[in-house]
Amino acid sequence: MKPCGDVQIFEPANYGYLTVSTQKIIFGFATGMDTIAFRLNEKMRRLAVQTGARLLPECGEDWVNFWPSQGDWPRVDYEFWALKAYLNIREITGLA
Repeated sequence: MKPCGDVQIFEPANYGYLTVSTQKIIFGFATGMDTIAFRLNEKMRRLAVQTGARLLPECGEDWVNFWPSQGDWPRVDYEFWALKAYLNIREITGLA
């Protein structure tokens, strides 16, 4: 998350999840061993699905889930999607 800038990380002890936010808006989270999810704009969401992510409608229409245990995404791709999700929120709030 270092390249993103203004990011808050919340990881409560013994609960098995982590969230990342900017401007008090969560743009990503990880839980258990099978979920890394990001909140993306429509264009990036379509691209993510085309490259193997799945929609995560229980979190909202703009969320996608990457299953690290069911895919072969290199670490660099997670960093890419995290940055795209961060920039999405920055654009929504008028800070990008």
